Amino acid sequence: MLWLVWRQHRWQLLTVAAVTAAYCGYLIWVAWGVPAAIDECRTLGGACDAFNLAKSRWDSAILVGNLLPLAAGVFWGAPLLAREVEQGTIRLVLTQSVSRRGWLSVKLGVLAAAAGVFGVAVGLTVSWAAPRLGSLSNDWPFGNDVLFSQAGVVPVATWVCALLVGAALGAGVRRLMPTVAVTLAVLVLGFAGLVALRPHLIPPVVAVAGAERMMPDPWFEASERGWLYRVSYLDSGGRELTSTTAGELCADPANSYPTAECLARTGLRQRAVYQPLDRYVWFQAAEAGLLLVVSAGLALAIRRRLVNAV
Repeated sequence: MLWLVWRQHRWQLLTVAAVTAAYCGYLIWVAWGVPAAIDECRTLGGACDAFNLAKSRWDSAILVGNLLPLAAGVFWGAPLLAREVEQGTIRLVLTQSVSRRGWLSVKLGVLAAAAGVFGVAVGLTVSWAAPRLGSLSNDWPFGNDVLFSQAGVVPVATWVCALLVGAALGAGVRRLMPTVAVTLAVLVLGFAGLVALRPHLIPPVVAVAGAERMMPDPWFEASERGWLYRVSYLDSGGRELTSTTAGELCADPANSYPTAECLARTGLRQRAVYQPLDRYVWFQAAEAGLLLVVSAGLALAIRRRLVNAV
């Protein structure tokens, strides 16, 4: 069975492996020279051309990288069963000496494991490379929707889920081209919904601080401090003010936003809603767990659909 799966899908596996290797290799190449570019930027007092070029290349590559699971689901997962069902070859497979459950378990198991390996490669690469740029640009995975999906263990679950979404839709729709179109729509909507759900996976921390403990404002949404949702200010009556409104109350010509001196002088307090950095692993585990639960449900649906097929 393993040899049969390899014979059937070797070109898809080799193509995906080559694309993933090229993507990871490019990210490593871009990130490798970033420390030297940062040193040059700091030494030359703001001449950051090399770092800006690396950052531009990094941002473009990361955007493309988010399309890889979509491509895996559309061009690898969707034809997985839809082509065999449409062409009728699945009837021959299901009448062989190998049980239907055995054939399906090996086929889905091997390909899902391969997808997981590709996700591991992406996750390790991005997790290693992102902090090299983040030390200057505050481009950290926690709080960055584009980076978070490709760092840590999330890409493993994302790749597996994308593959099984395509396979499940192929088993249900039973025609290749409609399956490809539906898979693309489902994955885009599903991943967009996951990004929208992400901030609500764990309730955030709400911290109210005075001048001594306020965080800098403005601050990056994603940073080494964690994931910042929003910053506002409370006046003496408990009324919530935006940073801009609070800055106007400070009446400081040198600063548009409140400073520690302003809070001490006016009695304002800063209200920060954020996720501490130590929750990053819990967000990773929650999102990956959710995707793997969905993947398990899809695998069971595929098995029920095809085991009962004629």
